[in-house]
Amino acid sequence: MTPRAPARYVIRNRQGEELVCPSLADLHALYAQGFLSDDDLVRQEGAERWTPAGRMPALHGVRDRRADPRRMLVVLAAAMILALALALLARGLR
Repeated sequence: MTPRAPARYVIRNRQGEELVCPSLADLHALYAQGFLSDDDLVRQEGAERWTPAGRMPALHGVRDRRADPRRMLVVLAAAMILALALALLARGLR
């Protein structure tokens, strides 16, 4: 039994330019990094049906997790508390 190659995906932008993506993991990375817009069309190689990238179940929520402002606020608050604690500790050691 020979291992199957990962599914490849074809991406088409608004200008009609097409790009072949070697795997779903690569497609996921392109979408997460903002190289694909929600309106770019995607289809699995060999298929005829195009789907907007923003509607693909495999990509659902990728940007939401990355751009969650509450998470960034918690990280910023934790960093500020840590900096304050270190400053107070350094001041107390003098």
